[in-house]
Amino acid sequence: MKSILKTFYIFCTLILLLGCYGKEGLLLNNTKTIVTLDKGEERSDCDTLVFTCIDYRFAFANQEFINKKLGIEGNYDHISIPGSIYNLVDPSTRDIVFSKINKFVNFHLIKRIIIIGHRDCGGYGGSSEFGSEIAEYVYLTTDLKKAKQILIEKYPILEIDLYLETLTKEGVQFEKVK
Repeated sequence: MKSILKTFYIFCTLILLLGCYGKEGLLLNNTKTIVTLDKGEERSDCDTLVFTCIDYRFAFANQEFINKKLGIEGNYDHISIPGSIYNLVDPSTRDIVFSKINKFVNFHLIKRIIIIGHRDCGGYGGSSEFGSEIAEYVYLTTDLKKAKQILIEKYPILEIDLYLETLTKEGVQFEKVK
């Protein structure tokens, strides 16, 4: 079952990454349309790379958090992969993740990476796999720290920030992990 999930994650990753190239025109109802760019979006570098899971429950909150709370709107690249941190700490999928991170770091002159992991992640089998909220928290924060260490070994000059998000009744809560 795990090999099927890994294959699925790899497939989804490739589909997402291949589908994200090219801002100049989008095919919409078999009609070409142009999306105008804000001034400054033509530049080829940005400061930050944000790495998240694709989970739809967190997508809007992630964008709000990144743009408004972190204040980096228009100055970041975004990689969204199913299972995010799971795929970075797992040696069998790490190379695929690094192949994408390398491109952004080298091409866009990244200085900082932000990793946002979340509770109830399907890459880990969901919250029920952990037995308790505390066990899940400890496991996910440990994996976030492992991901940071892996990135520091590869890119020692980059700043790495970690966040864990939780879906609550009030919305999505972001916690900085140190």
